[in-house]
Amino acid sequence: MNKLTLLFSMLLLFAGFGAAQDPGSVKFSLQTFGDYFYNVKANSGVNNNLNGFDFRRIYFTTDYQIDTTFSARFRLNSDGTANSNTAGGKLGVYVYDAYLKWGRIFSGSDLIFGLSPTPAFQVSESFWGHRYLEKTILDVNSVVNSRDIGVDLKGKFDDDGIVQYWLKIGNNENETGILVNKYKRFYGLLEFFPIPNLAFTVYGDYAAAAKVLDKAAGAYKNNGAFTGSLFLGYKQPGSFGIGTEGFLRSWQNEYLLNSTSLLATQTSDGISVWAYANLTDKIQLVFRYDGYDANTANSNPASISDAKSLIIGGIQFTVSKTINITPNIEITRYQAAPTNSGYSQDVVPRITFDWELE
Repeated sequence: MNKLTLLFSMLLLFAGFGAAQDPGSVKFSLQTFGDYFYNVKANSGVNNNLNGFDFRRIYFTTDYQIDTTFSARFRLNSDGTANSNTAGGKLGVYVYDAYLKWGRIFSGSDLIFGLSPTPAFQVSESFWGHRYLEKTILDVNSVVNSRDIGVDLKGKFDDDGIVQYWLKIGNNENETGILVNKYKRFYGLLEFFPIPNLAFTVYGDYAAAAKVLDKAAGAYKNNGAFTGSLFLGYKQPGSFGIGTEGFLRSWQNEYLLNSTSLLATQTSDGISVWAYANLTDKIQLVFRYDGYDANTANSNPASISDAKSLIIGGIQFTVSKTINITPNIEITRYQAAPTNSGYSQDVVPRITFDWELE
C-alpha cells in the first residue's frame, strides 16, 4: 500500500469515526491545477526548450464540523517539489493543513491551533483570485511561509466586520512543519473593509533567530527579521478586479558588507500590481507585474544583481462553473547575468488548467 492510499484510508476512517460519534458534518473537496508549458527562453541554458505537462498543485481537503463550537481541517498537498515527491521521484503528498478551530472563543473571535495558514497573504490572494497562475509576491519569493505550526487568534472588532484582525505565534518553519529550533515568529494583520468589495490590509511579522558571529567585529549580533506589507484591492464580482501589494523586509546582520566579513542588514522590497476584466461571463483577461529586490544595498557587488521582475498575461476561459483553461505567458527578467549560456530571462508560454470538486 503506497503512502497516498494509506493516508487517504486513514482520513476516511477518521471522518467516519467522527460522524458516528457526533452529528456534525464532514465535507471533502479537491482542487488541482497544472500546465502544458514550453520554455522558449530560460535563464539556465540547460532548460531551454524544456516542455511538458505538469501538475503544480493538488489539494485534498477534509473539513469536519465537530459541533457548533469546534471544527477541524485536514489537507493533503502535492506540489511536485522535494516536499511531496517520493524518494523515487514520483508524485507524493505531505500534510498541508491540520488544525482545530475553537469558534467564538469570545465575542467575534476564533482560536486556531495546529498547522494552518499564516496571515501574510490570505486576503491579497483571495482578491488576486488567480493562484493557479502564480503565488502572490510574498509567497512566490518565499518572504513569508504560507503555513506554520502555532496558535492563532482572529476575529472582528465590530458586528459588520469592517475592521478585522489576525494574530499568530508560530514555529517559523517551512510547510513541512518540522521543528528545528526554539525561535518563534510573531505575526499580525489588520484588515479594513470600508465598503463592499474593497479591502485594505496592514501586515507585519518578526522572525526571531539565533545570534550570528560577526568575525570582523569579534562579537555575536542579532539575526532577526522584520517584514511589513500593505495591500489594497477592489473587485466587482463578474466584472473586474484590481489590486496592489508592497512589502519591505529588514534582516539584521544577514550578509557580508565587504571582504572584511563585516555583517550588515539585508533589506528586501517588492511591489505587485494586477488587474483582470471580464469580456463575457466566460472569458476574462488577466495581467500582473511584480518587481522584487532581494537586497537593495548597492555597496555589496554580490547583491547588485539580485533584482528581478515578473510579468503574467493570460486569457481565462471558464468552461464550467469550477473549471478554467487559461492560455498565458509568464516572463521573469533577471538583473543578474544568465547562467549556463542561457538568457537573462525566463519566457514560458503555458496552457494552464484549474478545477475544483466540492
